[in-house]
Amino acid sequence: MSTLTTPRAVPGGADFPKRGLADSLRARRLMVIVVGLYSLASPIVETLLGDRQHYVEGKTSTVAVAAALDDLGAVVVPAIAIAATFVVLLFWRVEGPPLLLAIAPGLMLAANEFVHGRSPTLGLLITSAVGALLVSVRVKMPDLAILGHVGAVVAGASILAFVVVPSKVLVSGGIGTFDKSLTGAPLLAGIFSHSNTFGMFLALSLPCAFLARRLLVRLLLVAVICAALVLSSSRTALAGAGAVLAVMLLARLLPRAAFLPVAVVGFLTSVFAVFWLPFTETDPDAYTYRGAIWIFDRGQLGGHGMFGLGAHWFADNYPLLRNVLSSAASHAHNLALTTMVQGGAVVALTGGVLIVAAFVSALRHPSARERAVGIAFVIGLLVIGATETPMELVGWSPLSASVLVPLVVVAGRPWIEREEEAFARSAAADAPVAPLTRAALRRRAR
Repeated sequence: MSTLTTPRAVPGGADFPKRGLADSLRARRLMVIVVGLYSLASPIVETLLGDRQHYVEGKTSTVAVAAALDDLGAVVVPAIAIAATFVVLLFWRVEGPPLLLAIAPGLMLAANEFVHGRSPTLGLLITSAVGALLVSVRVKMPDLAILGHVGAVVAGASILAFVVVPSKVLVSGGIGTFDKSLTGAPLLAGIFSHSNTFGMFLALSLPCAFLARRLLVRLLLVAVICAALVLSSSRTALAGAGAVLAVMLLARLLPRAAFLPVAVVGFLTSVFAVFWLPFTETDPDAYTYRGAIWIFDRGQLGGHGMFGLGAHWFADNYPLLRNVLSSAASHAHNLALTTMVQGGAVVALTGGVLIVAAFVSALRHPSARERAVGIAFVIGLLVIGATETPMELVGWSPLSASVLVPLVVVAGRPWIEREEEAFARSAAADAPVAPLTRAALRRRAR
């Protein structure tokens, strides 16, 4: 079993020593809950108090309380992250490589604003602050099971509301049906503003559901999430969920020697699709009119490939984008192209390194189940990223907890595990030798 799954007994009979906040199960899981609530608090409030029929894309929030929660979280969560990291540093050291991986994309995006003659906003530093929080308290893969439970709760509550109060959870208040619906029913959006966002949240929570300890619980979580995914009719999310389930199935059926090459091929194919689709497509009607968005954004990017157009370019130019394209043009509908527009190659490189580090870490995980979950998450993220933008670096979005938390945790695992093993060996070497009992002395005398 992985040393990150349970505290180990070290040689000499000494238990793995606890280190307060840096090695506290409660602290780790509390931090996952905090960042999860930060992602979901505003959508929950909007669902309870708002009117989905009057939702306006491009507007941060249509409910004053939800907007206030966003503003409060932008201050409280970074404050918690900085305080926790500082406390851990006082009593223990934080591993440098995973910390750098976690904070680099946000810091690079913020620093890149100076290139465009603007000062970085606080929102650009939130992802770095949360990444530092996760690394400093050593959140581990088994802790991500919380996100699987949260995904199932959101899915189950949305299905229940679909029957009881459909106007709160259906796109456009449940009026009419849509051509893209797979079930013939209106699109289920749950607590989110759109069914695509709901579907992506579920698809990215799906791998974490497989981390539940009991088989029956795992099956229940997966079944509820998949049922809600079908009702969302989000093709992008269903493709990502299909990739996740395929990886989990192959990991179950194939021996490790055969599974790993298949996983590498799947990863490379997904990376290729993320870059190839938006930068080569010439048909405006392709992929539900995403082709038009890709063509227009490529033209706007022009010769600014190194540093992009600025972190807030989509928000600053939203009226133009909506007029030229559609109401769904607040991002490039592709992970690579959105990142290139906002921060150019310098930011895309740091985000790419984080994704590659997560995949390599998952590939080398000694636990078969956690290895499969890590690989499934990364490949699922890339499949979704081919036609959507699930990984948001500007602020902390409703999808951030289900994207950035697993990504940072999986990527930083090897260094944290290596450091804990070294500490265990050191503690074992310094542990006092227990005196021999009379029975042991008699056995030795023989």
